Amino acid sequence: MELFQFAAEALTKLAAVNGGLFIYRKRGVETGGEPQPPAVYHTFGVFAEGPIAPCVEELLRSDLTLGVPTGRWLLVEDIPHDELRAWLTSLSVLEFGVWPLYSREEVRGAMVAARTEPVVHITWETSHALMEACSAQVSLALDMIMALRVAEHASQRDLLTGVWNRLGIERRWPRVLEVAREDRARHAIVGIVDIDHFKHINDTYGHPVGDRVLRLVAQALQDEARPDELVGRIGGDEFIVIAWSESPDWRPRMLAMQRAIRERSSGTCAVSVGGSVLGLDGDSFEACYSAADERLYENKRWRKQHGESPVS
Repeated sequence: MELFQFAAEALTKLAAVNGGLFIYRKRGVETGGEPQPPAVYHTFGVFAEGPIAPCVEELLRSDLTLGVPTGRWLLVEDIPHDELRAWLTSLSVLEFGVWPLYSREEVRGAMVAARTEPVVHITWETSHALMEACSAQVSLALDMIMALRVAEHASQRDLLTGVWNRLGIERRWPRVLEVAREDRARHAIVGIVDIDHFKHINDTYGHPVGDRVLRLVAQALQDEARPDELVGRIGGDEFIVIAWSESPDWRPRMLAMQRAIRERSSGTCAVSVGGSVLGLDGDSFEACYSAADERLYENKRWRKQHGESPVS
C-alpha cells in the first residue's frame, strides 16, 4: 500500500526510525467486511535487509501487536518474547515499539518501528507524540480507504435484487478472462435471461408485484450459480450470468436456469434465455453479450410461436 510507504518515509525523516513494518488485517468488501488473515506489509530500513523472522508471523496470528506493551518505545532487552528479542538483537536493534492501528475502535493492525542508534536530537515527549500522531493518521486513512471501497462496491450492486449491476459485471470481466486463460479445461459462458411479458405483469398487478418477480428471478439464478460464477441485472427485466462449463456449450446451464425459475415460481413466471461461449462467439465482453442477446431473441420468438420453452 502506498499509504504504508508514505508513513514509513515520514517516520524515517521525522522520528529517527531506522526500520519498521506494518501489520494489517484486511476486510473483504465482497464478503460483507469479513476480516482476512493478518499479514505484514512494507518492511523498510533494517527490517528490509532480510526475511522477516518466523516468530513474527507466528505472533501476529494470535496478537496483532506481537504480544508486547504498545504505544511506547522499549529497550530490546525488555521485550518479553525470547525469539523476537533474539531476532531484533541480530539486527542490532536498540529500541523497538509497536503502535496499534484502529478501525471503528477495534485493533486492525499495528505500526512496528525500530531504532538501531541512540536518539539525541529529539526528546522522549516529541518522539512519543510523533509516533502517536503517525499511528492515528494511518488508522484514519485506512478507515477512509475502506469507506471508499465500500461505496465503490455498493455502486456495483443492483439495489432491488442485490445482484451485480452492469458496472459490477464489467469490473469483474478481466478476472473471467484471466481464469479462462489459466484453466483451458473450462469454458466461460455469457448467458442472458429476460422475463417474459414483464410489462404486462407491471401493468396488470402493479410494480410491487413486478419487483417481487425480479427478486425471485435473481434469487433463482444465484441459487443455480456456483460460488465462482456471476449473476447481474443489466436492465429492467434482463439478467446476465457468467458461468463455467466443462463443454463449449452454453445451452445446458441456461436451460437449467430457465427451468429453475419456472419451478421456483410454480409456473407463474417464465423467462427466455440466450448464451454464448467465450472464445467461440467472441473474445470480448461486448462480442459475447451481442451473440447471447441475438440468441435470446431467437428463443423468445420461437417460444411465442410454439408456446414452449426450448433453448434454441
